[in-house]
Amino acid sequence: MPSTNDSSVPTLGAMSDGEKTKDHYRIVVMGAAKVGKTAIVQQFLYDRFPLDHKATVEELHREEYEIGGCCLTLDILDTSGSYEFPAMRRLAISTGDGFVLVYSVDSNESFEEVRRLRELVLETRASAVPMVIVGNKCDVGDELRVVKKEIAEIIISIDWENGFVECSAKEDHNIMEIFKQLLVQAKISYDLSPAVKKRRSSLPHYPTSPSVKDKVLLKRNSCAVS
Repeated sequence: MPSTNDSSVPTLGAMSDGEKTKDHYRIVVMGAAKVGKTAIVQQFLYDRFPLDHKATVEELHREEYEIGGCCLTLDILDTSGSYEFPAMRRLAISTGDGFVLVYSVDSNESFEEVRRLRELVLETRASAVPMVIVGNKCDVGDELRVVKKEIAEIIISIDWENGFVECSAKEDHNIMEIFKQLLVQAKISYDLSPAVKKRRSSLPHYPTSPSVKDKVLLKRNSCAVS
């Protein structure tokens, strides 16, 4: 797998008026184990929900979008939820342009892990970076939910001043909204709303192509290296 310490992917900070938007952007997905990080990534990129849990060490996915002759490359780094890889975690933070921090609405501890990860990002980075906090598994029902949406929204949106999305990777609910919010924060003027049916050149992780849905752009090429 290519090193995540890629000097060709500079950090994106706040852009001044007239400054050209970069065309290569790295999103780092972090959170505790079993909160659904990989499910969110796979649902966004491949329209699939993995039925079996498999612990992730680190996976880098790359997507290329083309609109009107302009190309945007998204690297999405799916990181481990284990505490066994602190060096990899810090490297991911140091090279990320934007962060998706995921917790599960049925786990208070996973929310506290997001709090710790957010603090680590702020400590590691010299300047503010785009960040969206995601509460996954909102489909579990009130009887299993322990992190209340109203309370989480106050903490994340008002106290932390970060983007907030509740989603269900299982039901493909609000997955696109996560990445839209990140690109808005990054001042990237690429539209990820439905335009035409997406086409993929390769899906190396899957033996057959997933279903085609109206989600993304004019041209989309995907690859993943694990």
